[in-house]
Amino acid sequence: MSPLLAASEPLGGPLAAPADAVAAWPAAGVIEYEVLYGKLGFRIGNAIHRWTREGNSYRMESVAKAGGLLAAIGSLSYTQRSEGEVTPWGLQPDAFEVERGGRRREWSDFDWARGEVDLYRDGKARQAALSQGDQDVLTLWHQIALAEPWAGEVTLTVVTGKSAAPSRVEYLPDETVEVPAGRFEARHLRAAAIDGSLTLEVWLAKAQGLLPVRILMVDRKGEILDQRAQRIRIGRGAAKGNPS
Repeated sequence: MSPLLAASEPLGGPLAAPADAVAAWPAAGVIEYEVLYGKLGFRIGNAIHRWTREGNSYRMESVAKAGGLLAAIGSLSYTQRSEGEVTPWGLQPDAFEVERGGRRREWSDFDWARGEVDLYRDGKARQAALSQGDQDVLTLWHQIALAEPWAGEVTLTVVTGKSAAPSRVEYLPDETVEVPAGRFEARHLRAAAIDGSLTLEVWLAKAQGLLPVRILMVDRKGEILDQRAQRIRIGRGAAKGNPS
């Protein structure tokens, strides 16, 4: 940790989690989702989110694949991977990458000592400021649950591969969410990039240890991807085929 970060920010940042919540985070799990596209919710495929924890390290990934006609024409294979440290206050990513069609297109290296994240895309590199508690788009799904409950609105940077976007994270009213895996009472949260590049809504099922059972993403163009849980499995046996 850099002296500047240590002096100016609370440990773990604005979404720091209590130690007992971090200790209770499942050591492994798999959530399978159906993936819907657009306002009409046209089903385009499936996604699998896996994570494992070994000591103070974690690895996680989300793999989305097309179904139906899209699969027949060879379109859409999208993988996100994250790895890093499990700290006393939650998840701290070290590396994040995005693959499209089996090829790595974007990746990010988090340099916490320097207080910057290096973003690589199309052979070009740039840097963005990094503060305690910043997340990538995968770890955010879990960190908002580990840190729960927290009051009001917080601001942190979310790394997506394409960008490192300062974002506002806030609670929305709790609600009942229906997904193929069942009907759940859920915490409902929203993370919105200040520049309008991405809005992410997450529903955390109270009866499933606040795991993300629905994830709704809207990009700058208004395009919608809606992931709804079909199956939830927790434990080492569930996570066979660990993140590579």
